[in-house]
Amino acid sequence: MIITTTLLTAVTLTKANASSTLTVRCADADQQTCVETEIQSFEASFNTCSAGREIDTIDLDHFAVKKHPGSPATAVTETARKDWINNLTKNCANNYYKPSDGSSWTNQFMVGYSLNSSYNEDNEHEGLQEQTPFAQFGFDGRWRSESGNTLHWEIGGLFASSPTLTDSEDNSTPTEPATDAEGDQPEEMPEDETSKPSQPTFNDVSDSLDIYTKVTTNFWADKDDTLKDYFTVGALAGFKTRDSITDEQDAVVHYYGLLGEYLYFGNSTRNAKNSIPRGKVWVSYLNFEEYGGLEDQKRWLIRGEWQLNNAPDADPDEGRFVVGFKANLGKGADDVGIFFAYRSGFDSIRSFITGN
Repeated sequence: MIITTTLLTAVTLTKANASSTLTVRCADADQQTCVETEIQSFEASFNTCSAGREIDTIDLDHFAVKKHPGSPATAVTETARKDWINNLTKNCANNYYKPSDGSSWTNQFMVGYSLNSSYNEDNEHEGLQEQTPFAQFGFDGRWRSESGNTLHWEIGGLFASSPTLTDSEDNSTPTEPATDAEGDQPEEMPEDETSKPSQPTFNDVSDSLDIYTKVTTNFWADKDDTLKDYFTVGALAGFKTRDSITDEQDAVVHYYGLLGEYLYFGNSTRNAKNSIPRGKVWVSYLNFEEYGGLEDQKRWLIRGEWQLNNAPDADPDEGRFVVGFKANLGKGADDVGIFFAYRSGFDSIRSFITGN
């Protein structure tokens, strides 16, 4: 005999409060077995998930009375019924994946020291001789679907040094007015267009602010996977400021393009709130409004970072040391560098400052 009228009815759902009902996901065989084993110990005819239902909501008050009978109920009986309901709810909790459990925002702040590309006045690269501090912040939102797909939207900023072009100053000494004979000399021909650079060049490094946004998703996640790491694809866009510019250059340069990113968390993120990944690498193919004195330049932008302490209890949100690299590659001058930094979540920084 299958009990249906007492298990799942509109009346039961209306009268039962949250603490005296239990929802069984029929796709969760472990939970279904847990509930049936307990209740069948005193009601052998009990079964769940009949008639092809996807979920079954059980009125635990009804079965608590059968487990600990008595009318009127004494204080001891009432306590026994409540304890039985609490234990059953705890032991047979629903572990079914709920997308909302893994959908949330996280943030990070990173300060450190970087070794960057340096250039001389002859537009020649001199290695990683530019040593400067930097700071980066980011806000990452993550949303999960029932199928296991993940959508990330990150907004961030980077205070760092970047290669730039500066005009050389004219230090020539003024000359006397030209004589008549000199005035008869033919005028100089205008500069030939071929004298302009054919590929990006730099002759200096200056501080800049880089504001960016990334939107990525993974299309091939298994909803039963633990999701300790995964790949995402999407788009990246942003803009950079420049400290030293020429008359022909804008003070702000924008960029946009496609992006692929690998995120490694170490621990399962399936039902956990969003967190800072232990490591990540992203590769993007971008169009820069201007790069190294030339417009509309296509560049490969690569960046990666890795948390040095990878112990199981080394939560990135609590603050950890990281190392990383960056590379802007393509035709002409490249911009590469490595960095060492301390990374943490804003909550940890606030707790450190306030002592709470």
